[in-house]
Amino acid sequence: MLKKIIFTSWLMLMFLPNVVLAKEINLAEQLSGRILLQVESYGRAWYVEPVSLRRYYLQNGEVAYQIMKSLSLGVTNADLAKIPTGPGQKKDSQLVSRLKGRILLQVESHGEAWYVNPVNGLRYYLADGQAAYKLMRQFALGISNADLKKITINDSQIVQDTCFNDVAYVAYDGQTFSQGYNADQILALASLTKLMTALVLLDTQPDWEKKITISQAAIDYPKVYVGNDPTSEIDLASGDQMTFRDLWLAMLVSSSNQAAAALVESTGLSRAEFVALMNTKAAQLGLVKTIFYDVAGLDAHNVTTAKEMAKLAFQAFSLPEIAEANENKDYNIAAVDILGQPKSIRVLDRNYSLQKFGPDAVKTGFLIEAQRTVALKKNGNIVVVMHALSMPQRNEAITKLLALDSQ
Repeated sequence: MLKKIIFTSWLMLMFLPNVVLAKEINLAEQLSGRILLQVESYGRAWYVEPVSLRRYYLQNGEVAYQIMKSLSLGVTNADLAKIPTGPGQKKDSQLVSRLKGRILLQVESHGEAWYVNPVNGLRYYLADGQAAYKLMRQFALGISNADLKKITINDSQIVQDTCFNDVAYVAYDGQTFSQGYNADQILALASLTKLMTALVLLDTQPDWEKKITISQAAIDYPKVYVGNDPTSEIDLASGDQMTFRDLWLAMLVSSSNQAAAALVESTGLSRAEFVALMNTKAAQLGLVKTIFYDVAGLDAHNVTTAKEMAKLAFQAFSLPEIAEANENKDYNIAAVDILGQPKSIRVLDRNYSLQKFGPDAVKTGFLIEAQRTVALKKNGNIVVVMHALSMPQRNEAITKLLALDSQ
């Protein structure tokens, strides 16, 4: 968390007040071709494409490199030479003005990419993802969420618009959606991810009584994404041994990220291979605005929509192995520690706040980026709430959707 605070503070220092423009000026035109950093969202980077004036999310250097190349304009070597690489060089002012902010590809060479900085009119070579990342940091302009929201996000990327500041929800009966509100908004799903993890694990036809030894890599898994910030876990330690079934309940009932990592390890697949299967499963379910980057939901780039989450939950909760996990409100794992000594591990029900609704199955999630998320099944119908900014807001939406179900 300290790293995030320091990084955000650095962004605030580089934020330029003169970005605040008069209402009559089109902000997208003013910032055409610029790389922007959200000072209120951990420095997420965006590129304002000069032709469409839409913003594109630059997740990291490699993604930035690929996106910039995909949005590029072919240029001859002769024209490229008219755009200087340093101050004082000869230039074609009209050409520079026309191409400022564009990504150019040398069509007569090997497709080398260049970025024309709209501020100084110089071109910079994009050799690879590392070069793109350096460029992002060198020329980026800090921007508030309020101003970034004024620039329309593109509709081709499967990413969350981190300027979104509302709730989303929908009801689904397996055929028809009803009472949708922001139901097509792409949002982080947090630990609702574990429903997809569970589906893919079931595809491997697991041995429920198989003994699994917890690795240090599984224990350290949450730190990859959140450092030392607290996450939903049980009292696991490296060397502990328990059954697949025990870890299954820990993942679905207590939402343990370490348990999810250990279960994935038990398949013999790498995390990357397992995530690829999660995305394949999403495609098989017809989910076109859903993508996964990690197996537990700690990566805020795991995203979906309320509608697509409802489809996923409908499939997951139709399977007794997933739905019936919720019957274990609190559970004690009879484990063995690294020294071979008996160890009792308490699995607490992280879905307890939803029990008052009498669900047949339920899963919750939370991340700063995702806020409060829930997928709930009752009387055969699915209710999904995403990005609820408070527990009362979440519960109000659930109550509204369940009331429709009872009519």
